[in-house]
Amino acid sequence: MRRVLGVTGVGLALVLALLVGTAVLGAVTDTGGQTPKPVTATAGGTAWKAGNIISDAVFYDPAGLPDITAIQAALDKVGGSCTAATCLRLAQFTPQPYHLDWCQDWAGPTGPQAFASVLFYLARSCGINPKVAIVIIEKESQGLTRPIPSAALTGFGCPDTGPGGSANCSADQAGVWNQTFGMFQAFARLRVDPTRVNYLEGQTHQILWNVAETGCGSGPVLVENRATATLYTYTPYQPNAASLAAYPGEGDRCSSYGNRNFFRMWQGYDFGPTGGGQAIAGATPNPAGGVAVQVNGPMITIPSSPAVAAAVAGKTIQAPTAGVAKGLAAGFAALGMPYVWGGGGDGAGPNNGCARGGGDNNSCGSEIGFDCSGLTAYVAVQGGYPSPGGSSGEQRSRASIPWNAGVPGDIIGFPGHVAVYLGLIDGVPYILEASWVGTPIHIVPLTRTDHDTLMIRYFTPPTSTP
Repeated sequence: MRRVLGVTGVGLALVLALLVGTAVLGAVTDTGGQTPKPVTATAGGTAWKAGNIISDAVFYDPAGLPDITAIQAALDKVGGSCTAATCLRLAQFTPQPYHLDWCQDWAGPTGPQAFASVLFYLARSCGINPKVAIVIIEKESQGLTRPIPSAALTGFGCPDTGPGGSANCSADQAGVWNQTFGMFQAFARLRVDPTRVNYLEGQTHQILWNVAETGCGSGPVLVENRATATLYTYTPYQPNAASLAAYPGEGDRCSSYGNRNFFRMWQGYDFGPTGGGQAIAGATPNPAGGVAVQVNGPMITIPSSPAVAAAVAGKTIQAPTAGVAKGLAAGFAALGMPYVWGGGGDGAGPNNGCARGGGDNNSCGSEIGFDCSGLTAYVAVQGGYPSPGGSSGEQRSRASIPWNAGVPGDIIGFPGHVAVYLGLIDGVPYILEASWVGTPIHIVPLTRTDHDTLMIRYFTPPTSTP
């Protein structure tokens, strides 16, 4: 969502002049916290993995774009809609002198030059992939697609210490050169100085869902490499399930977007694999990096996934309302996530279940997911409806719909368990459920016969129910 890391370490010698060139500074814009512009491609075969966003091999590859011509081509592709002379890809900028212990001294031209040249020599100097810079610039400030680059182009020196956790950008770090160089040297220093890394690899850290002021809390993430640790140090939030399901739009009040957008925009720009994420066998990734979910008003397509019964993968069902379809889509985005005792709760996103599970079964551990009532309540709330309750007993106490009136989105109660009804598909009833520890969230035929005689309905359907 936002960025943190205003490095002012020993040896830093930035001149105070912000920029000498033809670009004009604009107002601060942070698209990490806004709806990003959609990417045009849906390449890649990996799903989001919080602990491995991008590999060290890819992040620290200064030849990721081998020359200035290749960098310019990438800038033109991403920012081609910007045609003003002041656009980042078209304007010229003058680098400023510096000397650091973790980047080599500037080895390129010293006069005004294309931004592609600036990226090329900073990438070589600091050992960072120029693709990283391109993605961060666009996801932080839409810096390549707006005619006047933001004063906070890369989000460098903009900690979330303002009112309500808002960005508090340092004026002396403003401008294209300071922002670009600042980001490169910050990443280079984090690579060689683990004392500066807030979420060191090889350890499980509690990473916030959103700024602390929201009260949304955090979830545990086992960080697998220094590159991912660097992204979390720069943008210390992880996306929740609503954020992942909503890409490129906004999720719920606890959603953050920065690292989600980095992962997906990289693939959308055809930059190749990040080296991170996790493979989804037999599934098509959606723009959030999860399983593809197609929604058209009340119509929703069941995605293909190892967690979906093969007989219904790709089938389209009709929910009673567009809101219910939206809630089901959020539930489908959680397919394959682990069952976590106490996970979620009263509409909350996935978590480790500690608050409700109290350490029983697999709660309070490193796994993030839902239990049965956590998933059903999440589906309801994501559809825009009140939560049916935070426990299976509470939800079952509201049973009111006869089985012959059941529609997709209704909740089925069992002794100590609840699941989301998906209707009859080819004459067979199917459910979306988080069943028990060790079984991922899945879509399966309803085979249990010990269900309640009435279903639970949390929504008001239209007068004509499908």
